[in-house]
Amino acid sequence: MAVLYIKEQGAIIQKLGERIAVRKGNETLLELPVLHVENMALIGNVQITAQVLHMLMEKGIDVSHFSYSGKYLGQTAADASKNIFLRFEQYGFYLDMEKRMEMARLIVANKIENQIAIIREHSWRGSDYEWKKDVGQMEQYIQQLPDKRTSNEILGIEGICSNIYFRAFGQMLKCEFPFQGRNRRPPKDPVNVLLSLAYTFLTKEVCSALETESFEPYLGFLHGIRYGRKSLALDMMEEFRQPVVDRLVILLFNKRMIGKYDFDIPQDGRILLNEDGFKKFCTEYERWMSGRNTASGEKSFRRCIREQIAALKKAVSEKGQYKPYSWGKRRVLDQL
Repeated sequence: MAVLYIKEQGAIIQKLGERIAVRKGNETLLELPVLHVENMALIGNVQITAQVLHMLMEKGIDVSHFSYSGKYLGQTAADASKNIFLRFEQYGFYLDMEKRMEMARLIVANKIENQIAIIREHSWRGSDYEWKKDVGQMEQYIQQLPDKRTSNEILGIEGICSNIYFRAFGQMLKCEFPFQGRNRRPPKDPVNVLLSLAYTFLTKEVCSALETESFEPYLGFLHGIRYGRKSLALDMMEEFRQPVVDRLVILLFNKRMIGKYDFDIPQDGRILLNEDGFKKFCTEYERWMSGRNTASGEKSFRRCIREQIAALKKAVSEKGQYKPYSWGKRRVLDQL
């Protein structure tokens, strides 16, 4: 089973028995059994009938809604798990400041370790970029984390290391597009367009897994509470940013799987993936998420995400130690 991405503007999704049909005008663009669909993502002006929604909800299949530019708007889902006791434990975990900050330090330390692992595994042969200097700086900042006692202090370390990391990330890219660092809302270059879109898709994956397990996605440990922000999804996404999204984006650009003809620049100056580019991206993203691209090569990233959410559930419920998803062989410092 896989995620079905639909961005054909003006298309309508209809039910044909136990099958799903995507139509536009008098033309049938796609038809497949519902049992072949794990999730569905609708981008832009795509309609879906109530009959299809009812069938999908009965089968526990979520429908995610995105704007044409890729902004996540929300999802239609079946009634989730009703484990209110897990949420009580989550609230208690959040109210324990010492435990919350311990988790926040763990999240950031693991993210920095993953960033270092991506830099280390890149082939720097022939490059004069001093990547070892960047790694050394980031390792020094990890050593400072145990002394940080507030979310702002911990996020400060995360921000500094991310700036260093994306400086190195730009040197890993071998494509026709300039990359001067991370930018968003809206992204100002093709690399940032793809990063933002992939991070959005990843957030949706993580959020869906959290809600399936009955977590309160708005109550995070590192990102805290902000109206309308699913902070726990952002927390859990941190451990997958580099292994999932950044490695995929480097692959797509360096292998020329995405190029300049896959982007449009409307009159308002924004940069957008065009129809062909979006189709390419969705195809490769789905292949990446469901294939064997993890460190062990034995699991898909989608399965890894679900296993990590299950591990978090066990840690919160049983008051145990949570271990984030680590890319590479290095482990987060025990004293964190």
